[in-house]
Amino acid sequence: MGHVNGMSRLQIVRLPSADTAPASDASRSNRHETASGAAHESGSGPAHEAMQEAMHEAIQEGKAAPKRIGILIFEDFSLVEVSSISEVFSLANEIDTLSASAAVKSGPVPDYALLFLSSDGGSVASSCSMRIWTESLDTRWMSECDALFIAGGEGAQRAKLDTQLLRRLSRVAPKISFVKAIGEGSQILAAANLSLQNRALDFEDPAAASALTSSLFIAEQTLTLDDPKGPIAAALSIIKRDYGPAVAREVSERSIPGAWPKLSAVLDDTDVGGVRQKIDAAARWMRENYIRPISIADAARVAAMSERNFLRRFKAQIGLTPSEYLLRARLDASCMLLAATDLPVDKIARRCGAGSGDGLAKIFRKRLSISPTEYRLAGRRKAAEE
Repeated sequence: MGHVNGMSRLQIVRLPSADTAPASDASRSNRHETASGAAHESGSGPAHEAMQEAMHEAIQEGKAAPKRIGILIFEDFSLVEVSSISEVFSLANEIDTLSASAAVKSGPVPDYALLFLSSDGGSVASSCSMRIWTESLDTRWMSECDALFIAGGEGAQRAKLDTQLLRRLSRVAPKISFVKAIGEGSQILAAANLSLQNRALDFEDPAAASALTSSLFIAEQTLTLDDPKGPIAAALSIIKRDYGPAVAREVSERSIPGAWPKLSAVLDDTDVGGVRQKIDAAARWMRENYIRPISIADAARVAAMSERNFLRRFKAQIGLTPSEYLLRARLDASCMLLAATDLPVDKIARRCGAGSGDGLAKIFRKRLSISPTEYRLAGRRKAAEE
């Protein structure tokens, strides 16, 4: 099941010979692509079977099953960004043999498997006309996915209007613990109501909404490949989470020599206090306690930080001020209750920390340009049409 990619070892979910890509696409893929993906079929198709076989092989050899990484692409996606992500995981898989570091060699050996995805599956062209063969986003493999990256590129402008893509993404994303949009890919997250400010809206199933809220969604604009907001930093954050900072640092230095000091500030390798974890804990606490009055001082105490440092760190990590984050948490909760219950607006406002019906109405008009009642009616009309 291994796929050789330059000097790196990276498992790629591949088709059995009976369902391979058309010869013309396959020949182009062999010449140009960093890696090839899997079948057009969804459900229990070849890609799912291939992944199960890879996992079985790992168990037979006494190893842990590979971590599963999906990359969602579309016509005119950015090949540079996707290649950067793929190369980081390839380097991680080889780091045990490449590195002389005792800290790296003493830990578990990284093992990642990659699958390229699109809405319908099949051959997808990048912005420079190079093609990658993909599996449908509906594949059952997605239920076992550890992380999903959404590519950037010029094609995001059209992809964000693809209702079938958005519907499928909305269905699978809540099941994945880490979803990262690269560059223009954040437009697709926003269109699917999966960005930080929109997540948990428009989900009638409370379980799905809860799962979505607990997932880590980050939608950021990529500047350069070694920028902390870029694809390499996103991939390194997964490696650091799975295998620790020593492995992440080694991969970083082999990917972009000299970039680690900049990247480590985001990945928190240089921060002994675990600032990222503290901010995550404070944000989680705010979402769990939005019904009560919460001040900046309250949230800063949860993070065990000074108010000034907390404000600066929270905005840098989450992309919003704590006050804005809390307001959006209350707005999300209000939208969920409006869609799923017949509770009066005033009672929903009290349950969501908005004070009164008038207070909630002001928030809705300012943020959504409609009243709470109009939002409820619009949601029910939409549900009836579907």
